[in-house]
Amino acid sequence: MRKLVLFVLCALLATGCASGPEPSDGGNVADPLSMLRQRPSMEEITVRYEEMQQKLRDRLSADLGLATPWINKGDPGQAACQGKELSHVDGAEQHSLDTWAYEGNIPDAQWERAQQIGIDVTKEYGFKELEIVVNRPGDHKVEMRDEFGAQLQFGTKVNTILSLRTGCHLLQSAKG
Repeated sequence: MRKLVLFVLCALLATGCASGPEPSDGGNVADPLSMLRQRPSMEEITVRYEEMQQKLRDRLSADLGLATPWINKGDPGQAACQGKELSHVDGAEQHSLDTWAYEGNIPDAQWERAQQIGIDVTKEYGFKELEIVVNRPGDHKVEMRDEFGAQLQFGTKVNTILSLRTGCHLLQSAKG
């Protein structure tokens, strides 16, 4: 009888452990294609993110009195999605959008305001997570993330940089 109870207990423990953790992006990783179909297409989300970046640049320039225009440094890219569940989905990609630079730094006295502008603007577009990556005199960098895994990096040292990498999205042609 003891062996039977021990066997049942071990089986229950093993079953509970085998289910694994919940996916961090809130999606159903058991069916990644279905999860990705519920998200905006890559083309749709790119338009939204580019609009957000423009709004952020405009607000930073206006509110902080940045004297020179932002420069599009380009450097877009695309790659297969990361993670074993998503990397094999046809038509699923992550993109790096154009990097934008302001030639000059944001002074320490204005950084807190600049960071708050970043939080306010990105929040309107679903970015809810903030990580302070660097916070030293004359050197600041934050990363903001949205529910789809996009990462906006905003930093200032010698120059001020905005870069964005999307989360995993299906190309419109793959949404079916």
